[in-house]
Amino acid sequence: MVCCTFDAVRHGGDRKNMFMERKMMHQKTMQMVTKTGKQITARPLTAYDAPYLVDIFEHMSAESRYRRFQQSLENPNPKQVWEEAEKIAQMESEQQGGFMAFWQRTFLPDVPVGAARYVRLDENTAEMAMSIRDDMQGEGIGTWLLGLAIDDARAAGVRQLVGSALNDNDAIWRVLDKLGYPYRRKPDGLISEIEVDIGE
Repeated sequence: MVCCTFDAVRHGGDRKNMFMERKMMHQKTMQMVTKTGKQITARPLTAYDAPYLVDIFEHMSAESRYRRFQQSLENPNPKQVWEEAEKIAQMESEQQGGFMAFWQRTFLPDVPVGAARYVRLDENTAEMAMSIRDDMQGEGIGTWLLGLAIDDARAAGVRQLVGSALNDNDAIWRVLDKLGYPYRRKPDGLISEIEVDIGE
């Protein structure tokens, strides 16, 4: 499961150009084709996406949830799951940026497959997280979706991502390698602290 949490540190720069780049990203739908030929689309996270976030969570195994949240969530309270999803979806756009990914099926409803977002903690920092449902792992969606979120973060002035992931979460290390940004890994017990340089 590709799961981790990050913090992001903002920096100065050409604010006007970065704003325009980010605005353009939020006005279009991105597309990819997976390794097995599935058509995937991504669009910015909206205030109406709570049901999709819950659906993704419900299609994650106990192990995947542990890797994502770094705590046991085998039988969570459904009400709490919905409340957290609504909190995420309805957060003010000034506080967060993120994307929802869907599998487009011919003559059938789209299926939510993943989400990636970052949340401002204060003027200079933000937290980033990503989840992909279990049955869509290994398709390249996680790498693509996290790349979109990083592009959006860069357009918002982000220079460095820092965070943590379980040491045995091989998927996130493969994703970071594929994305190509320099990163440092500092093991501390079962968890590693991560620093990813995404600035110019």
